Amino acid sequence: MRSGGFVRARGNSIMRGGSMSVICVLYSSNTTYDSLRGILAMAAAELDRLGHEVKMLDLLAPDFSARLNALLPRKAETMALGFSGIGLDIHTKDGRLFWDVAQIPVFTWFCDHPCYFAKRHGLESRYTAHGYVFPDHAAFNRDHLGANGSVFATHMGIPDPGFFGGLPPEQRNGRLVFAKSGWNPLGLERGWRKTMPPKLFALLFDAIAEARGKTCGAFPKIIVDVAERHLVYLTPGGDLFNVILTRLDNYTRGVRTREVGAVLADYPVDFIGGGWSDLDVTGRPARVLGAMTFDAMREGLGSYLGAVSLNPNIDQSVHDRVFFALGAGTVPVFDANRFSAAEMPHLARYSFGQDTASIAASVEAVLADPAAAQAATAATMSELYPRFSMQRSVQDIHEITMSIAGAAGAGLLPAEPVPAGVWTPKQAA
Repeated sequence: MRSGGFVRARGNSIMRGGSMSVICVLYSSNTTYDSLRGILAMAAAELDRLGHEVKMLDLLAPDFSARLNALLPRKAETMALGFSGIGLDIHTKDGRLFWDVAQIPVFTWFCDHPCYFAKRHGLESRYTAHGYVFPDHAAFNRDHLGANGSVFATHMGIPDPGFFGGLPPEQRNGRLVFAKSGWNPLGLERGWRKTMPPKLFALLFDAIAEARGKTCGAFPKIIVDVAERHLVYLTPGGDLFNVILTRLDNYTRGVRTREVGAVLADYPVDFIGGGWSDLDVTGRPARVLGAMTFDAMREGLGSYLGAVSLNPNIDQSVHDRVFFALGAGTVPVFDANRFSAAEMPHLARYSFGQDTASIAASVEAVLADPAAAQAATAATMSELYPRFSMQRSVQDIHEITMSIAGAAGAGLLPAEPVPAGVWTPKQAA
């Protein structure tokens, strides 16, 4: 069900207190699979359930500027929320940042590593708060960009189960879904060989070799150390460093996606997303269904037995589709990391490592005993929700934006380091 442009969830809220706000949710109607709008629609619905007045604004709509300016009379109670930098760098005609001029704080929820479009991640303003769905990415900003003196992390979290309408176990289709675009690492390598200077190309693939099986927290040191062996001295966060890191991240994730896809093709798995046309599933139980909108994927997720996901080289959270699968009551099958080991022990049988044998074993464990896999999923949901819910995350975002970050937090500074008069010398008698 939809209301005011966003998905309407069901269930009880977990409001922990705090004043209500006007929350402007910024999105673009032109993103891949419409996924960013779809995720923000769920976040908007969670905010609506908490009692906030939510307005979704499409940056590409002809009335966008008028609707944005209409918020100015209520700026004291207004904040904005965007995803992956959408709406962050809006400027006035004289080149000033809109949020500074309007004095409206904006929280940007980044899902990508700060090496992508690094200028957005380093934007300095008293009215911008940089947040990340993955703590690993927030730590990189803190260590190497230092934007605004503080950055924040809030897990994507488990959306309200009402978003998914998960079917009872006996009505599910017995298949798994893998919603992931297929990347072609060989195509990436051929393209870079043509376009990169040979010295940087050699540096890049030496770094890729050392990064195998590691997460993004290890990448800066790997790149710096490998570059030094090539007599190139890089600073993490710098432009040339990001030339290497963006490609290393893309390539390692592409290789991993193809490795997982090759294994999944021998099981009853539906591939959703572009880039899989070269995967031959003739005579095999897998199906390549092609691209699908985010809303269609969300609405169908609860009909599957399991959902395979890949974490994007991170160690301190899990991909949104792991959280979404839990909300849909669908068994998450994914690559294990430190976060999942600590917070999702019931799912250990259904998570895999770097070897292809463990990928097959995790899928086979689900198919061999669906009831046990669904019980483990239900136990994990019970332990994580609402502690790792999307509603808890958007509550944190509201608190950070309206009370802690930038201009909003300026009043938290004490006027003096000690109570007045403590160090004042006594007057002589």
